[in-house]
This record gives sequence, C-alpha cells and structure tokens, in this order.
Amino acid sequence: MSRFDPKHPSLLDIRGSVVVVTGGGSGIGAALVKQLYKQNCIVVFGDIDEKASKAIVSETSSRSVHFIRSDAYSYTDNLDLFNFAWETYGRVDHAIANAGVVEQEGWFIPSRTIEDINKAEPPPLTTLNVNLIGLAYFANIACTYLTQRNQVPGGKHLRDKSLTLVGSLASWKETPPLFMYQTDKHGVLGLLRALSLYVPEYFSGVRVNAVCPGMTETQMVALIREEYLNHGLPPNQPEDVAKAIVGLCQAGPGTKAIWYDEMEAPGVKSWKSAGGMDWEDVKRRGIIGRAIFVQGGQCYDTEEGLDRTEALWLGGNASAIVQETQKSRITSTPILRTLSK
Repeated sequence: MSRFDPKHPSLLDIRGSVVVVTGGGSGIGAALVKQLYKQNCIVVFGDIDEKASKAIVSETSSRSVHFIRSDAYSYTDNLDLFNFAWETYGRVDHAIANAGVVEQEGWFIPSRTIEDINKAEPPPLTTLNVNLIGLAYFANIACTYLTQRNQVPGGKHLRDKSLTLVGSLASWKETPPLFMYQTDKHGVLGLLRALSLYVPEYFSGVRVNAVCPGMTETQMVALIREEYLNHGLPPNQPEDVAKAIVGLCQAGPGTKAIWYDEMEAPGVKSWKSAGGMDWEDVKRRGIIGRAIFVQGGQCYDTEEGLDRTEALWLGGNASAIVQETQKSRITSTPILRTLSK
C-alpha cells in the first residue's frame, strides 16, 4: 500500500510559485490559500463569497494573495483567474480545482408517485455543474496556461508544474444518499485517470494528481459531524487536506515522499503494474496519477494498489485481456495525435 508524506524533506521548495485556486473562500480552500501563503507562493483564488474571501486577503497579504469573485461553474470566470495570473506574473505554476458544493435535494424521492414526478420540475444539477463540469473547465484551461513558456529544446521543461483535482472519499466509496455528489466525485477520479498519462506527454512538465478527503470539519459536513464523531472516527481538519494538496504541488522530480506500508498491505509493491503508469519513475517525473485519500491527517494513495492488484480483484485472464486492449489504445498514436491538435 502506497502512502504519501506531505512533510517529507525531499519535497521541492515552491516559494515564488504562482498558484491558481478555486473555492478559496472557506473550508479546505481557505486553509489552502493560507498554507500556500506560508510557503511564500503567489496565490490567485476565486470564490463567490466576497466577504469571507476579502477577509482571507486581509489576514494574509494583498501583495501576494489575490481574490477574484468567480463562479466555479462559469467557463469565463475560470478563464478570468488564469488571465489575471498570466497578465500580472507572466506564468502559472500550479493549479488546484478545489471548489465544491454539497448535495441538492430533489433526487430519488421514494414517496413520489407517477403523478408527482410528472408535475415536478427537473431536479437540480448544481452539484454536478460545480463539482464536475466546472472542475473539467478549470482543468482544461489550466493545462494550457501551465505549459506555456515551459518548453525547452530536447523535450525538457523549465519548471515543474502541477494540476491537482479535489475529489472525495465518495470518488471511490459508496456514499448513499449523495446521488449527484457521488456521481460528480466519481467523475473527478475518472478525469484524473484520463489525464494522468496524457497530460505529461502533451503538456510539458505538468503533473496531475487528485486529493480525496474523508470527512473534513467544514460547514459542508455540519449535519453529519456529530454522528461521525460519536462513532470514534478520525476527522480531518481543513489544514490536513491543505497540507496534502500543497505537498503534491511540491512533489516534483526526485521526491521521496511516497512510501510503502508493508504492515498494512504486505507484498503489494512487488506486484507488476497492470496499467500504463510507471509507479517507480518518481525520481524522473515526480508524483503523477495519484489519488491521495486523506483521513485523520494521514495520506493514502488508492491508485497504485488498485493497479497492481488488478489480477486479484478482476481475475488473471480478464486482467490480461484488459491490459492488451488498453495497450493498443495507449499506443494508438494516430488517435492521440488527432486529440492533441
């Protein structure tokens, strides 16, 4: 089982880096902006809560922390964040898609009759729009800005860059009745998997990872907090998640922040990868393609273990067929060339 140490001494110094963040006005986002400020980064963050966001700027520094009112679902608002960073500082080094909203009522109501559902308005898509569509907009824009002016001859890059997507425990674990929330968080994990091999190939120097927190003590979980704590379960503080996100920004080539817990999952590291990711190539490429689950301040990667044990949970024959199928897709350069234009 692979673990991540967000305080490892091998992590890179990112002082002076220009970082764009969504949802920086409260909760994990507010803790993240403050943590980046402590790392001496330049932060451009968006949120719809102007009062809370301006308070964060006052608490940190108006010279290096910039707030722009923005709706995370708006493509143009996402563009505004990156354009401000680009026009002011001439580059973007790290991008973090953090904005999120809770489940909206109106889906899968057991008491509804056929008459009720024919009269009802369509259920709201706010959760899906903000947490997935807006995040996809952000990621799409981020890749272009991150890679600009970062290429040098010989296929090398000037600076280590990163895109971090914020998912949830719901990205991979069933969480009824969070119908749209779970749907969009699954989508975040799906986007990570689609980008983790593609982006480093076509966007110079850009790494992609996700952070998937368990229950974190923010306003979003106020309704379930007491029940959670009564069961003796370890919650996260927003600062725990923020440190994991910042750690991934720092986890460029040469980092040794991934370690293997042989007590909890003996032998998993010795299993061969079933996918296209080379988990051993951290020294050259840095940390890529990880989904870091944060629980009680501890960080666990879900992706490497799932990949290495595919033959165990899918079956050896089926896994072999899937590997051959995926190999032909990954190496299908005409398709990739078309997509990358």
